[in-house]
Amino acid sequence: MEGPGLVNGPGLADGAGGAYANVVSDQNPYPDNPLDERERLFDFVETAPDRFSVAPVRSGLLRLFGGAILSQCLDAARRTVPDQKIAHSFHAYYMKPGLTDAVNEIEVTRETDGRSFATRAVRMTQGDAPLMRMMASFKVDEDSAGHSIPMPDVPDPETLEPLADILARLSKDLPARHGPFWLRRQQIDWRPVQPFPFRNSRRLAPCRQFWFRFKGTIDGPHYVHQRWLAYASDMHIIHTGLGPMGIDWSNDRLQTSSLDHAVWFHDLFRVDDWLLYTLESPAAGNALSYGRGNIFRRDGTCVASVSQQGLVRMLDSKREGKL
Repeated sequence: MEGPGLVNGPGLADGAGGAYANVVSDQNPYPDNPLDERERLFDFVETAPDRFSVAPVRSGLLRLFGGAILSQCLDAARRTVPDQKIAHSFHAYYMKPGLTDAVNEIEVTRETDGRSFATRAVRMTQGDAPLMRMMASFKVDEDSAGHSIPMPDVPDPETLEPLADILARLSKDLPARHGPFWLRRQQIDWRPVQPFPFRNSRRLAPCRQFWFRFKGTIDGPHYVHQRWLAYASDMHIIHTGLGPMGIDWSNDRLQTSSLDHAVWFHDLFRVDDWLLYTLESPAAGNALSYGRGNIFRRDGTCVASVSQQGLVRMLDSKREGKL
């Protein structure tokens, strides 16, 4: 594995049950291992100049998690850029759902290399199937004036219930197709600020907040934290857009999928420290939901912004075995 090590402290496997069960069991039959994912998600093999492959990480998911392939494409681009340039933004389109047992092939094209900026085009495939297209931009660090919008006043994360505990209570009522995603062992400790909706038919406000941090200790340069933030940024945006329409994410007839995704990095952060993800959905229609968010350090500094559009299609019949 490339770069300074990821230190996996005992906190990586904290928790007694639900999504944080430490072993595969009757309570949690899903094979996902957060330690394996942390160690192997970026275990790239360079097959040719600016060409990489990465083996699948064992998973019970019905399709590849979008945040995982976002982070892999960003990191592949980063490997072709001088060390003094760090990512300041990326824009990606999801193309086809990825298989969880297939190799991801990544091709990077060096679009520009200037004194301050470098731009990369990234193409991820599985065989002949296109998974993702990304444009990523990198720049040298500079001293300059700056500002940050205020962080919302929300309860501290220590006072909020972990999402894993909430999902453990709901596990018996969770539709089978959602179990592999929500009940698997995960790297991130999510703490919803608002009550987490389930089987809800009321119209909810188009905004939500979550505290989150990666379990254990993650060491390494800033790009290590950037790629894991990209991973986390694909969570909860589509669901924020469902609430105002009175559609519950567990609805048996609902088909959802991330379509495009962008992140802008503003300042330094650590993903193993608490970060606040504030989300809102300004609009939805035509079976599409648009969402955006800001991510804050606990000291109130806005460190990243996110934008995404996703498919939210209500089908005529029950959807099984697919998301």
